[in-house]
Amino acid sequence: MSGQIPADRGDLFGLENGCVYIAQDFSGDDNQTIQEFLSRRLSHRGKALQLLEQSGFDLGKNQERLSSVRCGDLSGGEKKKLEIASGLASGALFLALDEPENHLDYQTIEWLIRALKKHRGGLIFVSHDQYLIDQLADRILELEDGQITEYAMRYDEYLAEKERQVAGQSRQWMMEKKTIARLRQTVEMMKLRASRSSDTARTYQQTKKRLEKLRGQHGPKPTAEAERPRVNLGIVDQKKGKFIVSLQNLSFSYGRRQIFRDASAELRFGEKVVLFGPNGSGKSTLINLLTGKLRPQSGEAKMGVGVRWQMMTQDHLEGINGKLSALEVLRAQLNLPEHRCRALLVGYGIKSDSVSKPLEVLSGGQRARFKLALTFAQEPEFLILDEPTNHVDPPTWEAIVEAIKGYRGTVLAITHDRSFIDEIAEKLWVIESNKVRVFPGNLSEFLESK
Repeated sequence: MSGQIPADRGDLFGLENGCVYIAQDFSGDDNQTIQEFLSRRLSHRGKALQLLEQSGFDLGKNQERLSSVRCGDLSGGEKKKLEIASGLASGALFLALDEPENHLDYQTIEWLIRALKKHRGGLIFVSHDQYLIDQLADRILELEDGQITEYAMRYDEYLAEKERQVAGQSRQWMMEKKTIARLRQTVEMMKLRASRSSDTARTYQQTKKRLEKLRGQHGPKPTAEAERPRVNLGIVDQKKGKFIVSLQNLSFSYGRRQIFRDASAELRFGEKVVLFGPNGSGKSTLINLLTGKLRPQSGEAKMGVGVRWQMMTQDHLEGINGKLSALEVLRAQLNLPEHRCRALLVGYGIKSDSVSKPLEVLSGGQRARFKLALTFAQEPEFLILDEPTNHVDPPTWEAIVEAIKGYRGTVLAITHDRSFIDEIAEKLWVIESNKVRVFPGNLSEFLESK
């Protein structure tokens, strides 16, 4: 729709004045400054700066961050705000957003909803966030088996309509099943008589063809439940009380911008902790300090000796050659035979016709499932998950939640998904005033206490 790729055939009308596309992933150059990013997309950036301020984006004193900060040094949430603000400020009549909620904290999602409601042009968006859908969508386009079906209704009405359709299809499926059973008995009875009578033989062949045709058309029983991937975190030896991560009087800053000052916290084996704070507060920085990508200016951030850890990054292809297939990467990194890797990927919902395609051509959801398969198959005792529910559909979301709840090891997750936090968090590490505050409980309990 936005002209990123041409159609094989057919025509697209109505977007001659342009459609601004806001992708799942950052589309700018990490080496650009914020100012360069905006200047290359907008002739006047005043509206974009106003939107950025409203979103809570830190422009710095006298907007100094515009020219001093590279896009590569921004958090995932800040990059997303930058993309959305420039899109809204473009004056385009039509906006297309692909999972706009990814990387955004809940305050920013509320800002996004207000901003999109004020947009006077057309809007189409892909999302797995039911709250966002409920707030914005007045019609649903369902894409299934290469066909688009339009429902001129809200999302909750669409779900109810799908339930009614599935109930009707299930009744039809049961009637077909009974017809097939009856025809099978008839064919078995006619088979013996067909050898003695030519008339019976013709009827037998006709009935047999009808049975074969019905069998071919009779697929699996219709259900409203999408297929759920088989997420397995493996078996981890119980090491209760084992030291996993320690922050001691940690201080870190980017130039004059202080991120942490004398921050301290501790993580022990078996704990499930969510790192929580607004966009740009330092969540990704803290993870980079823990994993050794960054070094503190004072104090320490260290992991326990011999801790087997794996990290699922926001960019699911970070450090991976996107021209390789999911199958090639799994075989190389897991040292498993091809049939085992294929079974693993299919179990995570990556269909057999996609396992040999280059990773760079897969959808965001397929890449997320691939990264889950690769990360979880290595059976770590410590999992670092950076926005693990980005790009995942509801069945995958439920499978991840169930797997983490049953996982014996340690989890440190960055996420803005409120439902996910409430499901898995036993405690929060809340970044406030350059410190890490440990709160025993989930997000709902934390917000209540505030």
